[in-house]
Amino acid sequence: MQLIELEADLKRLKAFDRRADKIAHKRDVLLPKWLPIVEEYLKNRKGKGNEKIKDATVIDHPIFAYCIVWLFDIGDLSRAIDYGFTAIEIGQPMAGAIKRKWPGFIADTVFDWAETQAEQGNSIEPYFGTVFERVTGKWKLPEPVTAKYYKFAGLALLRAENGKVTPSHIGDAERLKKADQLLEKAANLHKHAQVKTVRNKIAMRLRALEEGAAG
Repeated sequence: MQLIELEADLKRLKAFDRRADKIAHKRDVLLPKWLPIVEEYLKNRKGKGNEKIKDATVIDHPIFAYCIVWLFDIGDLSRAIDYGFTAIEIGQPMAGAIKRKWPGFIADTVFDWAETQAEQGNSIEPYFGTVFERVTGKWKLPEPVTAKYYKFAGLALLRAENGKVTPSHIGDAERLKKADQLLEKAANLHKHAQVKTVRNKIAMRLRALEEGAAG
């Protein structure tokens, strides 16, 4: 019965032409309706106390999968990432006809969000850092995806308050070196990472700092 109702809700969602209306409907109607079911489902999968979610049995729970996607869509990254990690842990398949796996979906979605935030001079933490650890550690994603995470992490160390990447305003040599190391990893992973120019600027800034200290 729930799956029939879910299909009806998905059909109604498709009827909206504007993305803003779809997001509002997910936020105001669909998630309040379906999240309590997801929360109960996850609660029932847990052991007593703080034991990890049992993963002996993989069960496809489409409502759980769609709620994760909707949480990302409305910008509730805290719950979206947490539930997304849980989906990976228990083997939950991706929602519906989305031809993606959870790690790639989460990585790309959080990256797009972080790009927008950084350009506006806003903080990208803790969400970018949380996913960065998975992308560069546990997840085996295509090299270009991992490279763009290393590149973005390096550029984040060079951003001014207005969001612009300007190595020349950085007075901390160690910060510059850390940024360069991250950019180097990006270049090693993907030859089209396009980090040469900014790495040259970092080198120039480091030389300037060394000359200033020597003088």
